[in-house]
Amino acid sequence: MRRPHPYRTALERRDPEALAAILAPDVEFHTPAFEKPIEGRDNVLALFAVLASVFEDPEITDELSGDGTHAIVFRLTVDGHPIEGVDHLRLDADGRVRRITVTMRPLESLRVLADRMAETHANLSESVP
Repeated sequence: MRRPHPYRTALERRDPEALAAILAPDVEFHTPAFEKPIEGRDNVLALFAVLASVFEDPEITDELSGDGTHAIVFRLTVDGHPIEGVDHLRLDADGRVRRITVTMRPLESLRVLADRMAETHANLSESVP
């Protein structure tokens, strides 16, 4: 059996220090919930802290890997609405996560998530110089 990627391990353990260690300093986080990506390790970590309080019953169901790329398949709920998704990771030459692109479904559940995150995004945007 293949060892889980450190990103997966950090998520499952809800370990912000381990997550920070695997993210590149200039990581970009792309999600359908926001128009623009969240940029920079500190901003992505702040977003993950909020997501941890919004997501209910997160479960990683699969993990896929390729050359310089990785995918974490998950399911969770937000306000009782089920979501299935994939975190597609692009890795840098040192194996750190350089880009995270999230894909989620179904649309109605994604709308619930986007509504919950709208205020958070505004707060993150205001804190970025």
